Amino acid sequence: MSLKIRTDRINFITKKWKLKKLHPLITSYKIEKDFFEEFKFNLKLYISKALKIKFENKDNLFIQNIDKARNNRTNVTPNGAIVPKREYHLEYNLVLRNWCELIKKITRHNPKLLSLFRITPNIRIKYGSELKDNFKRGLSTSLPHSDAWVEGPWGMNCFIPFFGDFKNNNLKFYEPKKNKFDSKFMNISSTYKKMQWVMDSYQPIKNFYPKKSFVNISDYAAIHHTNRKKNCGTRVSIDTTIFVGNYHPHKDRIKEYTKKIPNIGLNEFVDSGQYESSKFAKKNSTFSHYTSKVLKIIKF
Repeated sequence: MSLKIRTDRINFITKKWKLKKLHPLITSYKIEKDFFEEFKFNLKLYISKALKIKFENKDNLFIQNIDKARNNRTNVTPNGAIVPKREYHLEYNLVLRNWCELIKKITRHNPKLLSLFRITPNIRIKYGSELKDNFKRGLSTSLPHSDAWVEGPWGMNCFIPFFGDFKNNNLKFYEPKKNKFDSKFMNISSTYKKMQWVMDSYQPIKNFYPKKSFVNISDYAAIHHTNRKKNCGTRVSIDTTIFVGNYHPHKDRIKEYTKKIPNIGLNEFVDSGQYESSKFAKKNSTFSHYTSKVLKIIKF
C-alpha cells in the first residue's frame, strides 16, 4: 500500500477532472460564486430549522444566532454535526440536491472515475470552543485522525468551509515524514485515540489551510484535525468522503454510498427516518454513520 499509489491517484484525478493540486496528497475545486451562494443559503435554511434560530442572510449575523443556540443540542452531535430529522427534512433534501450537483460539476470531465458517492455529508458547526461532551471522546475530530481508521484505507476526504471564522477555526493537515509511511498507518481502529502513535511519523503541512468556497479533496494518508486558534469564532463547513478506483469502505458504511450520483430533489427524496422527539438512533456499530440505521431513499 505504497504512498506513491496515493500521490499518483491525486495527480490522476487532478488531470482528469481539471482540478488544482495543492499538495501531493491534496487537490481542490473552486466552486462557482452563484452556486456557492445558493448552497450556503440552503445550508442556512437547514441549520436555522435544526437549531430553531432566525435566518439571516449576512454571515456574521447568522453566526451570532448559531452561537446563541449553542446549548440547543436536540439535533447536534458532540462533534457538531447537524442530524437530519423529519421536521426539516425538506431543507435537508435541498442541501443534498446541491451536494449532488456539486459532485457532478467536479467530476463532469470524467464522471466514471467516481466509483462510490456518499449521500450523507456532514453539515458541521464547529463552535469557537469545544462542546463539553466532545472532550475525551475517542472519535473526537479534534484529535489528529485519518478517516481510514473508521472507513477503510482507500477513500478520499472532501472538506468545504462555507462561512464563519475559517481563518482561525479550520482543519490542520499532516503529511508522512520522508520514507516513513507504512500501510499499517491506515488500519481500522475503534477510536482515534488508539492510533495516535502514527503521529510520530507525521509532520504538519506548512502554509496550507482550506479556503472558503473550495472543495478540498485529500487522500486518507493526509491526517487532519480541527484546529482552533486562541479566541477563534464559530465556523460552518461540510465534510464527507468519496471513492475513486476499485476500492470500498468498511462494510458497516457501505449503506451510505451509491455507485451513481442520485437525483435527489428530482426523482428521489431522502427520508431522515426519525423525529426530533426521538432519541438519537443508535449507530449500527462504532464504524457506521449516525444516519445509517434510519435514513432511507424514496424513489418517485
